[in-house]
Amino acid sequence: MVSTVDTLVYAIGGGHGHARRGWLLQQRLLQSGRDAVLLIRPGSDRHLPASQGVRLYARSLADSHLATLRRHAPRRIVVDTFPAGWCGELDSALLGRFGRRVWIARYAQGLEKRGTAYDQVLAPYPVGRCEWMGGLGGAVQAGYFVDAGHVAVTTDASCFTVLDPEGRCGARVLAVFAKLARRAGLLWRYQRRVISPLPARKLLAVGAGYHTFYELLGQGADLRFLPVRKRYDDQFRRAGLFGLDLSRLDQVLPWLAAPFRPVAEDTMPRWSEALALLEG
Repeated sequence: MVSTVDTLVYAIGGGHGHARRGWLLQQRLLQSGRDAVLLIRPGSDRHLPASQGVRLYARSLADSHLATLRRHAPRRIVVDTFPAGWCGELDSALLGRFGRRVWIARYAQGLEKRGTAYDQVLAPYPVGRCEWMGGLGGAVQAGYFVDAGHVAVTTDASCFTVLDPEGRCGARVLAVFAKLARRAGLLWRYQRRVISPLPARKLLAVGAGYHTFYELLGQGADLRFLPVRKRYDDQFRRAGLFGLDLSRLDQVLPWLAAPFRPVAEDTMPRWSEALALLEG
């Protein structure tokens, strides 16, 4: 029996970003007429909207309930971030069940050496802005895999906005931010939820995950990031490449008091080009 599914998008990972990136790719594949199934960790899609396409949930492609999927493998597998799988289950035998194998190589600590079982390696960055900084031989830059319309920032608001989706800032730090806003002559706004449009003369995002970073980067805002230490995702490296990282509280006031300087960076995805690269 041959699978009727064209592509399995493997987006199992520890955070929501893997599911979001996989979902974006699945939707573009479906729109182009290809049947794509999304495989993600349970619960990692709770921030994703309802949409077309099948979603399967597992912590590993080797999980017992996916036995049929393994026996009748789709034509192609597209693996996000972890070339050996989140649990290390993607060995050459399992990957060999798929006619074509593509690795979406988002930079991650400890993955400097790419897998050898892939036909195509796509780095989700444009030329000249790759987080691997030349450390991933043979990869093709495919542009950002983001939702460019996910959020907009209105910069005419006279406020210092802290965007903290995971609620990492304690009361003491928030009090410091409020005080610094007053000293800079700005209103103070604390935002736990991403809204659009997001009012901010100066915008500080707590966390610099792939989607948070690049989706905000293209909005023409005067923004900075407070990177968070993660096991695999090097947020300090990402924000540092653009000079937008703040690691100490004493760096906040000089930035708030400085003239408005919006970041001008093109982060529009190039989905048609990325899909063409998937085909090889």
